[in-house]
Amino acid sequence: MIIKHIKSIIKTMKQFVSSLAPFKRLITYLKPYKSRFLAALLCMTVFSALNGVTMWLVKLVVDKIFVGHNLQMLYMIVLAIPAIFLLKGIAMYGQNYLMFYITQNVMLKIRNNLFSRIIYLSHEFYSRNSSAKLMSRLTNDVSVLQNALFQVPPSIIRDGLTVIVMIGVLFYLNWQFAIIAVIIFPIAAIPLSQFAKKMRSASRDSQKQVAEIYGVLQEALTGIGVIKAFTNEKYEKERYAAENEKYYHMQQRFIRVDARSSPIMEFIGALGVAFIIWYGANDVIKGVWTAGSFFAFMTAAFSVYQPLKNFAQSNSLIQQAISGAERIFDLLDQKPTIVDADNALKLDGFKSQIKYSGVSFSYPEKESTIEDFNLEIKYGEAIALVGPSGSGKTTIASLLLRFYDPSKGEISIDGKNIKNITLKSLRAQIGIVTQDVFLFNDTVRHNIAYGKLSATQDEVVSAAKAANAHTFIENLPNGYDTIIGERGMRLSGGERQRLSIARAVLKNPPILVLDEATSALDAESEKLVQDALERLMQNRTVIIIAHRLSTVIKSDRIIVLDKGKIIESGAHNELLAKDGIYTKLHKLQLL
Repeated sequence: MIIKHIKSIIKTMKQFVSSLAPFKRLITYLKPYKSRFLAALLCMTVFSALNGVTMWLVKLVVDKIFVGHNLQMLYMIVLAIPAIFLLKGIAMYGQNYLMFYITQNVMLKIRNNLFSRIIYLSHEFYSRNSSAKLMSRLTNDVSVLQNALFQVPPSIIRDGLTVIVMIGVLFYLNWQFAIIAVIIFPIAAIPLSQFAKKMRSASRDSQKQVAEIYGVLQEALTGIGVIKAFTNEKYEKERYAAENEKYYHMQQRFIRVDARSSPIMEFIGALGVAFIIWYGANDVIKGVWTAGSFFAFMTAAFSVYQPLKNFAQSNSLIQQAISGAERIFDLLDQKPTIVDADNALKLDGFKSQIKYSGVSFSYPEKESTIEDFNLEIKYGEAIALVGPSGSGKTTIASLLLRFYDPSKGEISIDGKNIKNITLKSLRAQIGIVTQDVFLFNDTVRHNIAYGKLSATQDEVVSAAKAANAHTFIENLPNGYDTIIGERGMRLSGGERQRLSIARAVLKNPPILVLDEATSALDAESEKLVQDALERLMQNRTVIIIAHRLSTVIKSDRIIVLDKGKIIESGAHNELLAKDGIYTKLHKLQLL
């Protein structure tokens, strides 16, 4: 039985050490602030030492003043007490200020590292993780860790030093009673290991559930138009309430465990204190030690008890922080799947051809999107990719941009495999205009200049004119300095599309991808956008992805896709003459 109990203790200790692994990684963030942390440690030491001096004053007050009627000692103590508490206040201020400084700087670096990691991860990562869950890690998990980093080290170190000082005082006053106290107080900490395990599990589940709440909230806010159009406000309210209810019960589970820890420690501690009072008071009556020594001993004993109680409270913060740190470092450990090859070459312009050679690709948990795909696009050629949904049109463009890498085959530009070209120089050659335009909640100027961050005002205006956007921009309340709202919601669909085109004009890429760029526009907006696109397409190699065949008629070549394979290829009239899939699609759109 004893051996089994020892094994259980060893196992628990190993689990505890393993759980602290995330905190070991935090040390690397703390190293630059070592000198400040040592200064904070000095402040904690001073604070704890002054607590010991306070116990000594209790003994003097009882023995020298109340019992001995020493008037001179009374004057000294009256002066000493404010001085001691002034020094304690200064030490506490120094500790709090320094720890706040360290915490804020560490969290600043962690936030920056997290965003830097996220922004450079590949598209494949985002297909597996919702933006809401990532936001939860950047906000909720970081806040939990920040709270613990500010409160736990000072609490553990300061209270730990206080315990050491007070135990020293106890042994100085009465070593026999000190031994009893030292035996009793650790017993109160035994249940903490089990509490820690349960709290860590509950905290981990709670933080995951926060991410789910973020997800529902984000979908509701971004899809508010759809929700209202289908009058599904009640459904969304109930969906959010259901997720919130789950979080409530998880928090309740955490709180139930947390709330039990302090009362249990208090009860065990109270038993010890009651025993010391009963046994010690008898010794005072018998004259074994003075009343001052006894009161000082009891005060010191209670001063040991309070830090131990604080450890129980800190335990909940530690478990939450471990869960948060695990999720944070899990994200920091993610690696982009699309990276520059060793000795990758810089692509200086585009001069000859784009070539897909035996390219195959499938998204995770899906059948092949394209298989053994072969296509050559010459410099200056405008080709169109058409076909039913899911035929692989957008995938072909995504592979060219290296959002993903093919599972087989290769894609080359001017004879160079794009895997051997730096991502920055590759994507610098390609501009993209999509149906789903993304604009930032910033000025018109910023959104256009995003295509070239160093652009001058004249360049921005010139790009806007080329995109048929200048006129409507001038009519906005603040012209180019107008804030256009989240995703450009203060603009019409056609206006947003023209800003997207202006952005591409400013980038001035030799290769242009147009992905359903006019499919969601009314006739008037489509004409303005189409005119802008035709200007943008001049002297460029263009890949047009479209369902609406009216937008691809003027293409040099139309590639008809079905299930990831080229079924037909040729000019508009040639394909109509073949009376194949293209002809069927054309007839369907005329109906």
